[in-house]
Amino acid sequence: MKSNLFAFFLILTLACSPKSETQNSPPQLSGNPIFEGWYADPEGVVFGDEYWIYPTFSARYEDQLHFDAFSSKDLVTWEKHERILDTAAIKWARQAMWAPAAIEKDGKYFLFFSANDIQTPERPGYDPNNDINHFGGIGIAVADNPGGPFQDYLGEPLLSDFYHGAQPIDQFVFKDVDGTHYFFYGGWGHCNLGKLNADFTGFEPWEDG
Repeated sequence: MKSNLFAFFLILTLACSPKSETQNSPPQLSGNPIFEGWYADPEGVVFGDEYWIYPTFSARYEDQLHFDAFSSKDLVTWEKHERILDTAAIKWARQAMWAPAAIEKDGKYFLFFSANDIQTPERPGYDPNNDINHFGGIGIAVADNPGGPFQDYLGEPLLSDFYHGAQPIDQFVFKDVDGTHYFFYGGWGHCNLGKLNADFTGFEPWEDG
């Protein structure tokens, strides 16, 4: 009987005891949007113990001249890294810098991006007098840190031609378990896949041609 009474009062005491601050505090949330600004095309990647987001600065083409990045250790509090890359560092880019994609290789950070708005003469709106319509494509910048500053890696676009109807924009780089880096890109309803060479200066041929 005593043991039953003891158990009863123990349960009653625990039930009436105040909850800890942790139990009372709601989880901290990031909110939506997770950071302020007019951005699009976010690329999310983890470097070390930090989450990074590389978005497009969404504005008119003539104002779309740089990239910002954002980092966080908890997906709640974000630090802004301003102008990690802009047209001052990429001489061939006139405007319309978009769709960044970042990857680390051998201690360096590579930022793939699209610039200008390369078109073909048969496309509606093609302007032969506007050099962003007939020169541009996908470029690469490199930095020692994920927050930059990034510098032009090749001095020219990595890819500026049309293959199988795909506009050279909107790229994504994927590292396979064997260390091979695959390169996805495309526009106008077409998508291509390439295989980057070891130093990211070009592409490797496919084994089957």
